[in-house]
Amino acid sequence: MEDEAILATETLAELYLKGENIEKAYQIYLRLLRQDPTNTRFKEKVRQLELLLRESGRVPSGGDESQRRKGDIERAIEELKEWLDRIQQAKKRSR
Repeated sequence: MEDEAILATETLAELYLKGENIEKAYQIYLRLLRQDPTNTRFKEKVRQLELLLRESGRVPSGGDESQRRKGDIERAIEELKEWLDRIQQAKKRSR
């Protein structure tokens, strides 16, 4: 059931994108990423939408500035953990 709720929310975000409402889609994907910070699909969508918003001269508004910074830090930490895992796996394979 939880997957269906996520899918429905993702579907809504994609509908917003098709209607060219990037800001609404961004807000949904940002919320999804906060709920599941390790989800690489959500991470990529947030990055893509942030880029689109910046290129269009709009600043992403996914909450106040401190929340955005906290989210950025959490995403960076998760990415670094993933890199560390890959490095450790590569080291094990090379032994």
